[in-house]
Amino acid sequence: MNNTEQIQRLEQKARAAILSAYQRSTDENQVRLYAEHHLEELESAYWLKNLGTATPQPLQVLKVLELSPHVDWTLEQDENYRIDFTLPEEVTQYVLCVELDRDESLVGISMES
Repeated sequence: MNNTEQIQRLEQKARAAILSAYQRSTDENQVRLYAEHHLEELESAYWLKNLGTATPQPLQVLKVLELSPHVDWTLEQDENYRIDFTLPEEVTQYVLCVELDRDESLVGISMES
């Protein structure tokens, strides 16, 4: 896929899905788990540099996520879009993977390494 507008639309949908999932309170909330894990694991200096505060809220962590450079925007038959987000500066091996089907509807969100 080389359509910049479509890529931007998919990214926006994926980001909206992340924020929506964060708002839901479930035991297996992968988005909350991702944010809380990194708040515990990363030094306050990292957060200060990237967010301007040494003690950010989980929602702030989600808003600083970047697209992984390894996203493949081309689909094979019967494949879904898998859009990976990660923290800046390659400080983690974990990504939040948002899966959208060909109709650009949410299939799911998972934390992967």
